[in-house]
Amino acid sequence: MGKDYYNILGVSKDANESEIKKSYRKLALKYHPDKNPDDKNTEDKFKEIAEAYSVLSDSEKRSNYDRFGTAEGGGNPFGGMNMEDVFSQFFGGRNPFGGSQRQNVRNKGNDVRINIKLSLEDLYSGVHKKIKYRKNNKCSVCNNTGGETSKCTPCEGQGVVNQIQNTPFGRIQNSVVCPKCQGSGEMLIKPCNSCGGNGVKLGIVDYEFEIPKGLMDGEMLRVSGMGNSIKKGIEGDLIVNIVEIPHNIFKRVGNDIHQTINLTYKDLVLGNENVQIDTMDGKIKIKIKKGTDIGTMLRIPTKGFIRGNEKGDMLLEVWLDIPKEVSKEDEEKINSL
Repeated sequence: MGKDYYNILGVSKDANESEIKKSYRKLALKYHPDKNPDDKNTEDKFKEIAEAYSVLSDSEKRSNYDRFGTAEGGGNPFGGMNMEDVFSQFFGGRNPFGGSQRQNVRNKGNDVRINIKLSLEDLYSGVHKKIKYRKNNKCSVCNNTGGETSKCTPCEGQGVVNQIQNTPFGRIQNSVVCPKCQGSGEMLIKPCNSCGGNGVKLGIVDYEFEIPKGLMDGEMLRVSGMGNSIKKGIEGDLIVNIVEIPHNIFKRVGNDIHQTINLTYKDLVLGNENVQIDTMDGKIKIKIKKGTDIGTMLRIPTKGFIRGNEKGDMLLEVWLDIPKEVSKEDEEKINSL
């Protein structure tokens, strides 16, 4: 069956609702973490007690548990929760023992996401970019307020109202977000003529920034505070998605750069000490050994991408350059081999 909820609450399987509630209140007070700050196992014990009560105090869940050993398909109703989640379940977010409560988080605007196409050369060396994009900006006329406001009457400007909630510990007063002003503490009485009461206006933004060298296709850069503004809140972020433009010669694999080079039959058989190849830093000369096979992979150290403290290589795959047209003289030479 898994956990024995009756044993956890110290009641019999025939216990009625009143007995279950009485035992739960006693154990919850005994094992509450605020009452046992030096006991690391207290929080787990408290959540286990709360889990047992949530099942046995519900007639449908209790019936399923008695028959199948699970409540509504099984699973821990408190899996992954912290102490404040438990308080939210039983006390509306309020800690009856004076512990910490959830902090109000200031509203944040949506992020703006854009794609930037960059050449392999830009990604290799880094580049300075200038971009334009559309986003909601704070209204300068009303200073992001949306217009003329007055104090919300139901919550008296506090943004929260008191609510009485029945719990296993009795009636508890709890503070909830004011439904009238949605927690702002203010009511809009005269909307701004410029933004229509939204506190923000859509506009074009010019922005310049540096693309560091070594970035890869699909990576994202996050610029804090350059996203959409929101009324009486903070700006979202600008998220730049890097899109690599395919190169006609090179192919990037991690920090390495791959390239296929076509050599003559003579170079492969007899070797060549002055074969010129392209790199991201310009042309260089390399040596081809005698008897080099087609498909051989040559490695040129430190000619790849630099990314932090890492530096890649250039990998050269050797292929035979077969001429499409052959002169009679060359044809005779080939036949004589």
